[in-house]
Amino acid sequence: MKRQPVTIEQVEAALQKLPPRQLKEVLLFIEFLEYLAGSGHENDDSEEDEALWAAVAAHQVYRATHPEQATEAFDSPQAFLQATTDL
Repeated sequence: MKRQPVTIEQVEAALQKLPPRQLKEVLLFIEFLEYLAGSGHENDDSEEDEALWAAVAAHQVYRATHPEQATEAFDSPQAFLQATTDL
């Protein structure tokens, strides 16, 4: 669901409904949002996501080109023990 833009008037109307004792918390939250906007923090997640997906893609390519290094799945504990007796 796409959110509609919020106007200053809507924010002011919502502030008028709050008890005065909560206004300090509102101000602290606004300062936090200003910090995030000024620090470029909102871009960090997308850059991190891109780096993680690049690592996943590189890993998939490596696995495709080195099938001999793939892990082996065993059907039972006994099959595992038989396969690892030489270790």
